[in-house]
Amino acid sequence: MDAQLEAAFGAFARDPDADELNALLLVNRLLAPGVDLLALEQALEALERDCPPDAAPWQFLHDRGFRGNEADYGALDNSRLDRVLGTRRGIPISLAVVLIHLARRGGRDAHGINFPGHFLARVDGVLVDPFRMEETTESACLAGRSDLAGQRREALFAVAEPAAMLLRMLNNLKLAFFRELAWHRALDVVDAQRALVPEEPGLCLERGDLWRRLGVISAAREGYREALRLTEGAVDQRYAEIAGVAQARLDGLGGASDVVH
Repeated sequence: MDAQLEAAFGAFARDPDADELNALLLVNRLLAPGVDLLALEQALEALERDCPPDAAPWQFLHDRGFRGNEADYGALDNSRLDRVLGTRRGIPISLAVVLIHLARRGGRDAHGINFPGHFLARVDGVLVDPFRMEETTESACLAGRSDLAGQRREALFAVAEPAAMLLRMLNNLKLAFFRELAWHRALDVVDAQRALVPEEPGLCLERGDLWRRLGVISAAREGYREALRLTEGAVDQRYAEIAGVAQARLDGLGGASDVVH
């Protein structure tokens, strides 16, 4: 990944004023380095001008045709603000960013909700499904979700901080690149995530795995060794599991050759 963009991800993590829109713009820059940021700003300003002050912002966006891309949910364009604004299609989290930004510009209280498997938003206390741009309820979101049984509602419907939203956006991209076997692009995403949370050993393990898939063994070793360094002396069970996998992968690399032939 470009060093300037990687630095921008790191700066986002340290910036107390960083918001959801800045997070999505960083993702846009990762996917489309030449994106016209001024054009995006102008498109958002046009939405702000057109939204009546007494209108529910999700209803306004619904009437403008903003909704989930059911026909091609996994498309990378769904995570690009320029394409979301152009096609008025996206995934829940990218659509939520547009809604949150519009609502706040109208003086409303708006936040993302990090609900598992389907990102939500809350505007002036109203829970909104951004994929359909319509009101919903906690009970409706929980219906049929046996996988969430026993979990506290307060945690399931907690406010998502911008950094957590950015990590979730990047996870979406990473999974898409894994499906495409696009290891170089997945590596860029992992590097972006490491810029946000540099002390996360799981990302070092992933980095080692990706370099191993690309055949660059010296870099794979570096990733596994960094994962071991970050888990050294930790008593957390997850860290212990990461350390065990990293050590096994490191042992399995064999000799000193830097490239797999």
